[in-house]
Order: sequence, then structure tokens, then C-alpha cells
Amino acid sequence: MSTLQLIWDSKTTYELWSWDPNNNSQHFTAQLVRPLAERVHLVRVGPRGAPPSNVVAAKIATGKDAVKDMQREFGLYENELKELQGNLVPICYGFWTTKVNGRHLGCLLLEYCSGPPGDRQTQQLHLRFDRAAYALHSAGVLHGDLRDGHFVAMGLDSRILDFSTAVPHICTTDLAQRAEGRSRHTPCRCPELASLEFRTYGRY
Repeated sequence: MSTLQLIWDSKTTYELWSWDPNNNSQHFTAQLVRPLAERVHLVRVGPRGAPPSNVVAAKIATGKDAVKDMQREFGLYENELKELQGNLVPICYGFWTTKVNGRHLGCLLLEYCSGPPGDRQTQQLHLRFDRAAYALHSAGVLHGDLRDGHFVAMGLDSRILDFSTAVPHICTTDLAQRAEGRSRHTPCRCPELASLEFRTYGRY
């Protein structure tokens, strides 16, 4: 069992638990720094008993259904997305849950990914994001919301963010050829990828 002490403010601290074998017997403290987006916060995290110093992103879920959805998202990180972590998707550090006054609370700790938002990118960076999406589909995942704000350029790397709507997916598109740019003049059979290519290239 692993624990996470989540310090929300000077008056509120939550104790969460995880039975993930990857974090077995590890105990952490996370302290809220500031909100990043709805239900996403910048936190500092470290081993229990030491000042938290590592900056990560914390996704928060409240309510039984929301926590169940977050657990499903964590399952994608642990399986289909495992080999893409730290390369095309954020590193996932773990998932912890508890109940507060009978209400379910979940926390997913992820690599903090910062960079220019996707809607400020050039076509060259859009090509990078397209290739990242091809790799995501090759791994068997349909994202479900691949808008520009869910792509971040981090130096020479790219990250696809937010897998709350993602599902396992068997893509029938010629992914390898499209990643090499050899099929971009032919219609894409996958609606999610087709919308990205339309943004990058315009009409076929």
C-alpha cells in the first residue's frame, strides 16, 4: 500500500491510498501550488517527512463516477500508454483515492508538461503533433478530444495531454505510411486522425 498526503491549504489536508504495486510501501506528500486548469493543479511532491520539491501536475476527481473514470484513465497509462510515457504522453506517477465525508476523491499525479499551446504552432509543429497522434493510435488508443490545447511542444519532444475521454482503439489507417508523409493526399479512414490532417494540410 502507498499513501499520499495532499496538502490543499493551511487548513485542509487529505490522506489518500493506493494499492498500485509499482508504488508499494512508498509514501508521499503533495502540496498545492496553483490551479492549471479545471480539476488540474500544479503541486510539489516528495517523500513523506521531507519538504516536497518535485513539481508535477495533479488531476483531481470528486464523486464516485468521476473517480471511476480516473481509474480507467490510470489503467490506460499502466497498459496501452506505458511505453509512450515521457516521450509522447506524460509520465504517470500514480493514482490515489479516499473518501471525504462519504464522498469519493481521487488524485492522479502526472508529469508537468509546459510549452507553447498548440494553437500557436506552425505547420511544422502540427506535423510533429500528427506523428504523435499516429504513434498513439499505433499503441491502440483513441484520444477522443485531440484539440490543439491537448498538444504541448517541449523542446524537441511533444506531449499529448488529457486521456479522460480516451478508449482502447484498433486503427485501420495506414499509420506507418502516413507518419512518413506518403499517404497524406489520400483520405484518412480514421475520423480522429482525419480532422488533424485537415488542420495541417487543408483539403485533400
